[in-house]
Amino acid sequence: MLVAAKLSLAGFRCKVVDYEAEGLEWGALRSDIVRHRPSLIVFGASLITLNRDLTAVRETKELVPDGVVVLCGRDLLFEEARIHWDCPELDAIISDPFSFASPGRFKDRDAVLRSAQSGLVGASVRIRSFSAREMFNINAMLPVPWEMLKLPLYRAPLGGETRLPILASVGCKHSCLHCIVPRLSGGVAQMKRPSLIAREMRRGLLDMGQHSFELVGDNLAPPALWWEELVDELSRAGLKTVRFSFRTCECGISAQLAKRLQGAGCDMATIVLPVAIERAASELGFGPKLDREACIRMLRTLRGAGILSCVCFVAGLFAPEEENLADAMRLAAKGGANVVAVLDANDTPGSRLDDIAKRRRLAESEIRVRESADESYSGGAFLSGVRTARRFWLRPSALLGATRRFGPSALVKVARMLLSSARI
Repeated sequence: MLVAAKLSLAGFRCKVVDYEAEGLEWGALRSDIVRHRPSLIVFGASLITLNRDLTAVRETKELVPDGVVVLCGRDLLFEEARIHWDCPELDAIISDPFSFASPGRFKDRDAVLRSAQSGLVGASVRIRSFSAREMFNINAMLPVPWEMLKLPLYRAPLGGETRLPILASVGCKHSCLHCIVPRLSGGVAQMKRPSLIAREMRRGLLDMGQHSFELVGDNLAPPALWWEELVDELSRAGLKTVRFSFRTCECGISAQLAKRLQGAGCDMATIVLPVAIERAASELGFGPKLDREACIRMLRTLRGAGILSCVCFVAGLFAPEEENLADAMRLAAKGGANVVAVLDANDTPGSRLDDIAKRRRLAESEIRVRESADESYSGGAFLSGVRTARRFWLRPSALLGATRRFGPSALVKVARMLLSSARI
């Protein structure tokens, strides 16, 4: 609630209460508003996502018509566009810039101050976007300076003067960043051309001294044809896509895209398909339900192109961990996936990037790889950390070091390990 503190310092009567933590409901909040008549009302995002509606915001505006009503929090994610459409009474939406799931959407907090101080109650708060080079100049806001590179891709008007920038976030292969792709309701005509995106990515990555990165698509992604062109342009720009990931599979991975990814140096494709995503989609009312058959087809396509595939699930989010694990295992078995990865339930929207990096490194150390490439999962043994070991032992320096320390027999053991992992 940093913005609330700033507005309080600016002279506004501001009462901030964590209603979720204190177990309070809308009735208690309504009584407080009637009693205190604050000039600023700051809602936490959890209140909205828990109630699944914006009744509280509308009633607040009726109770305090001259007040500035702000929705502030890190867990807005897919709710933002719907809120813009459904609730014109809301004066501002402010997302935490450290939000992992939507790093591309940074709201200008100063705009709220300017709007409130000038008395322009109800005025649209413009949402500011940053170019790659501008982002490097505001590193003081970030826990890790290079962890957020934002590239404007698409702008969609969402009523009135408010405009939502959809941005991309790119990092090196060792970071935990996601490249957020435009959530498009229509075609790709309104998007920037892949050639322009590739140039922006190259400029930003070279500024950070990087030549490779993880390219990750979001839920409502462009069609596979657009991705094919983007991968081609990135290759021409001298950039290497080391991993290609999807949170869900609305886009699909065609055989042509899989071949292009393989040619671009991609060694792993990850599909995050937990029960959580499907339940969240149905409960929160956004996006189509998970298409399991499409997921299986994608996994088989990747396998046919010689790209390692990973099915990832989030432990304990929206469902018990056992249910998520069983669901992920069924998908991995039917699709012939090589890896099943486990992410902590805290590795969700609202976590800070530096914490996520530590958790993901820990999770990757626990990655389990199927021992057999059979499509039927028998519940057999798993090999821990095979993917990491394979990547390590393929380095000449690692082989040379092992030979010096353990003698020529080390090469035989490494060769056996690589041959056994190649079956996976």
